[in-house]
Amino acid sequence: MAVAASQITIVERSEPRAWTNVLRAIARHLPLLALIGLVIGIHVQTMEYYFFGDDFLVLGDVNSRNFPDYVRDTWMLRDLTPNWRPLTMIVYYGEYHLFGLDALPWRITNLAFHIATIVVLYVFVLSVTKRLFVALAAATIFAVSASAVHTITYITAFPHVFSQFLLMSSLLSLHMYVKGEERRIGWYLLSFVLYVAGFLANEGGVVLGGALFAYYALYSLFVRRDLLDFVVKMAPFAVAAFILVASLSGCGCQGVDDGFYGLGIHIPQETFVYMSRLAYPVGEIDLRPSAMEWIWGSIVLGFAIFFVIRGPNIARVAAIAMVLAVMPYVPGKIWTATRYSYMATPFFAILVAVFAGFFFHYAVKVWKPGAYALGAIAIAAVAGLYSWQTMHQTEPFLKDTARWELLVRDLEDQYDEVPEGTTIYIIDEEGMWSNPFWQPTWMTAIGQAMYGPNVRLRALPAHHLEAVKKSLPLDTELYVVELSDGRLVAVPEQSAIR
Repeated sequence: MAVAASQITIVERSEPRAWTNVLRAIARHLPLLALIGLVIGIHVQTMEYYFFGDDFLVLGDVNSRNFPDYVRDTWMLRDLTPNWRPLTMIVYYGEYHLFGLDALPWRITNLAFHIATIVVLYVFVLSVTKRLFVALAAATIFAVSASAVHTITYITAFPHVFSQFLLMSSLLSLHMYVKGEERRIGWYLLSFVLYVAGFLANEGGVVLGGALFAYYALYSLFVRRDLLDFVVKMAPFAVAAFILVASLSGCGCQGVDDGFYGLGIHIPQETFVYMSRLAYPVGEIDLRPSAMEWIWGSIVLGFAIFFVIRGPNIARVAAIAMVLAVMPYVPGKIWTATRYSYMATPFFAILVAVFAGFFFHYAVKVWKPGAYALGAIAIAAVAGLYSWQTMHQTEPFLKDTARWELLVRDLEDQYDEVPEGTTIYIIDEEGMWSNPFWQPTWMTAIGQAMYGPNVRLRALPAHHLEAVKKSLPLDTELYVVELSDGRLVAVPEQSAIR
């Protein structure tokens, strides 16, 4: 009986202890949950906005062909978008057939993948450094940084968000493989699959293979001193990257020809633009760096060089990956965009977090309560400033979607469907949609997205429409709307030419 009683006591006492451990684990990661709440709070106001003009290129492309033809054309770079992103395009196809022209779930998808990447980054940094402050600081900077201000809210910037999640997950999987003394091959295979998926989602993601090589060299090769093992394990990654780069560079396809990319002084200039943008995400982003951007770019690159030389290893990996992440975009001769810095942002965040972690670590030894208080204030301040810049720069960009929502909603009210081959004319005296560059691109794509292939929209002033009417056959049925009191309404007397 005494033995039985002692066993009952042990069971009863272990349950509270187990629950205490669970509660402690939850409490330890509550700041991450607060950060996710902050990210949702920043972006919840963007959920009400509609599609931007470029988004309709994807929507029209999806609605203009069947799935097999669509997949083949995206794989062969014969679709409307000048990028090779077959995995992302398949996701677009599914989103369109699930959500149609309701922008809200598309925006939720972008935000969900961004949040997932925040969690992956947090887990990776915490697992490598074992320091909660460093992991939280890195996650915070990436989560709310305005360096890639429009990426999450620009629906067809999804390739950058999607690819980032896949590639960061690949790095985390490789870390789990190494952490387990390379005994669980499943983590290695998962890392490779995620890496391939990452550049199928965004061809620019291929460069982050360099981060995987750097990580595996520093955490496996330099520890185990087995060069053959390193070559064998990294060979599949290298072969996959070589095939992609060689195929795209030699295909002469749209988006990869000399009209878009080239060598020149613009490469170092744009590198400084993106490096400065990571630390100083304020205002517009230009092709040429200003004096302030030269300064901030020099600081960021200087820290990267310092960490490559002095370590720690996670900072070495981050420094290499940060610079590599913008390399697919700096040869661009035509434009820069904030979304092109998105893939570099988590690695910049790691560098800043490691740097701040040094001070925090020594401050804890001097005065622990004060160190924790100052650390919390520092993270809150950075989160607040970056969040303010993100909201401040996002709202003007998204307000431009109002014209496209008006166009689509009012056309849906006027015409449920139109015959194939129809052109819908919009009398536009205010210049809301009549930009000549939009007619063969965005306006055509909107017609296809709404009504299917071979349906076009054309916006033009009334006197131009009169000239168009003279060139049409007499029995042509016209579909014409005009802007009246802020709404597009059909013009009944224009329904036929007599």
